[in-house]
Amino acid sequence: MWWNRHKKLGVAVTCADWRLHRRRVDLNARLARQLRVGGVDITAVPGPDGLLRPERAGEWKAVCDWAKLLVTAHHAEALAVVAHQRCAGHPVSDMEHDDDVVEVARALKEAIGFAGRTQALVATYHNDAKWGLKLAAHL
Repeated sequence: MWWNRHKKLGVAVTCADWRLHRRRVDLNARLARQLRVGGVDITAVPGPDGLLRPERAGEWKAVCDWAKLLVTAHHAEALAVVAHQRCAGHPVSDMEHDDDVVEVARALKEAIGFAGRTQALVATYHNDAKWGLKLAAHL
């Protein structure tokens, strides 16, 4: 490939919520630091921690296909699923976000046969421009 062959990359499934993807929040750079990689490919869908609900089976399959494509194409060394508090796509309590994101990260890792480092994370709400990043599980 034309880019640095030795660059470590990760893949993350995050929420599509615009607030997380603002330059000021800089989620991509924060994920790269958290995953200890040089860059992160992002797949964004509303409420990724709700993807295992039966009514979202089509989305789940699409996310698995996209994640597997990116992991394979870019030889990803790390995988993450990032939920967030106050999510319209998966409106549950903060504790449920913590539990659900772990479940989805574990299922995604298994579904795509990923052997590398996997993290389940929750973006914690302070205000629309300020978010924390909490590790729910390292799988």
